[in-house]
Amino acid sequence: MQEDALIKKVQQGNQQALRILIERYKHHVFKVIYHVVRNPKDAEDLAQETFIKMVDALPSYQNQGFTTWLSRIAVHKAIDFNRKKQRQKEDLTFFDQDYQLTDGHNPEEQYLAKHEREMVRAAIMEMPDKLRLVVQLYHLEGLSYKEISDQLNMKESTIKMRLYRARNWMKENWKKEDF
Repeated sequence: MQEDALIKKVQQGNQQALRILIERYKHHVFKVIYHVVRNPKDAEDLAQETFIKMVDALPSYQNQGFTTWLSRIAVHKAIDFNRKKQRQKEDLTFFDQDYQLTDGHNPEEQYLAKHEREMVRAAIMEMPDKLRLVVQLYHLEGLSYKEISDQLNMKESTIKMRLYRARNWMKENWKKEDF
């Protein structure tokens, strides 16, 4: 049966003509796709998808070389597949350093800990300036009283007093459920 006659019958809904058309071109479509994806299993799956796409696109076919037209559909399917696969690889390999499993905690715990740290930092920013600076240096930077006093050119007793006032300010202004 001629190609054009088969295509017309498929367009009219003839299932037998569709089977013949698929049988005639399945090896060609597989080869085209395999050259792009280099995996036989993926090539088989994409060949099936290509024939489904062919049936959907057949009404727009305009007798311009069926093999070329079908090959173009197959190549586009294979290229789209490779792009999607590459995006998935990128998504899986992109991790924020805070979420990598380095200390035995699961990602959910790491996320919650990071979120809590961010909330504490935001709350510290609401503190009065005199108290905030000392809290940041002592609690966030890990500096000693001596190091803070040297850096701010203040007495150690002043640093201790500001940290004491900062703790009292936190007790008065922060609620535990906020964190």
